[in-house]
Amino acid sequence: MQGILLGSGTGVPSLRRNAPGYFLEVGTHQFLIDCGSGTLLQLERAGKSFKNLDALFITHVHADHIGDLTPLIHAMQLPGLHREKPFTLFGPPGFTEFFDRIVAPVATPPSAFPFQIVETPLNLKMEDVIIQSCPTLHSDRFHSSAYGFKSQGRSVVFSGDTDFDLGLMSFCQEADLVILECSTLDEEKVKGHMSAGLCGHFATQAHIKRLILSHFYPIAGPDSMFFAECRRHYLGPLDLGSDLMAFFI
Repeated sequence: MQGILLGSGTGVPSLRRNAPGYFLEVGTHQFLIDCGSGTLLQLERAGKSFKNLDALFITHVHADHIGDLTPLIHAMQLPGLHREKPFTLFGPPGFTEFFDRIVAPVATPPSAFPFQIVETPLNLKMEDVIIQSCPTLHSDRFHSSAYGFKSQGRSVVFSGDTDFDLGLMSFCQEADLVILECSTLDEEKVKGHMSAGLCGHFATQAHIKRLILSHFYPIAGPDSMFFAECRRHYLGPLDLGSDLMAFFI
């Protein structure tokens, strides 16, 4: 398994960090996890193409995670795509209704190839890839989900936006890699989001083998402070995510 952080930021406009979006390649499968504004352009910058995607996994429907969802659906029905393989759009509970009400009226779902929407919870197998989901604590208005991928004895989890949560901690137990949201420093901790020190506690208690922090708010503080706060509690391999950073599992 290998992937690319397409966006390590939030909904706050930043020339340094794009809105959330992650590319994951598992064998012959190509997945997107979240699709914030600018994700499709970042995908092109990374040398990948939306044309080859097998699925998109939406963690929740806050604007910074779905900004390029409508453009993606629109692009999939433009002339010259020549696509036949199926495409699946995964989302948390209530996502189908959201798609039908918000996205479909301005971007008709493609009809030239199989297209389906599947809501979590997930526990499915796509050839040699096991895909699972876990609800997260984030918003009082919307459901949200984390996604885990396992293949050939290796595992990676994308937390999406989340607060400290024992259920998610269990879901991440002994994962080879977790890409965990880290919106703020401990002093600026807000409900529904993780802070740097909490990320360290979480990773240690979940026995995570490698941790990449992402979803940084630019107003929170310098990278060195995020690293230092997390490192006080987690001694394993630790990286601060950056746009177009590649990772391997």
